[in-house]
Amino acid sequence: MKLTLEEKLRLVKLHIFDGVPIREIHEKHGLDRSTLKYYCALYRKWGDEPFAKPAKRKYTREMKLEAIHDILTNKKSYAQKALELMLTDPKIVGDWMEKYNEDGEEAIKDTYSREAYKHHDDKVLEKEYKKLLEDLERTKAENEYLKKSFPLALERSRQFKKK
Repeated sequence: MKLTLEEKLRLVKLHIFDGVPIREIHEKHGLDRSTLKYYCALYRKWGDEPFAKPAKRKYTREMKLEAIHDILTNKKSYAQKALELMLTDPKIVGDWMEKYNEDGEEAIKDTYSREAYKHHDDKVLEKEYKKLLEDLERTKAENEYLKKSFPLALERSRQFKKK
């Protein structure tokens, strides 16, 4: 179940201010316990700010490389580094590390928040879909042409054989 930032903040405040146990929130709302603990730590460190509707954040190459270097040299967890960077999901740092481990430092580039990626992915899919539709139309037209030209070609070949 996908929760909005407002819902996440409400559950965090339920635990921190109202004393509702994490186990109870987990059972009632289905939010993973470790995720809720992370959100609570994020709230304690940064307050409401990480849960506000975010503007498109830019993650610079330098910031990512610094985070990767910090994780590798100081043996920090993804969650610890994500907390320092005020990220609402430690998996973002995990994605950076995965890219770094697979393709090296060259693979790390400036990017925007995941919301921007979704829009980009939608645009790419839409372009691919339009291209596929155009290819399909072209193939249908070619098919129709061949269907109509086959009897003519057959007739010409018969005339050529008679001569």
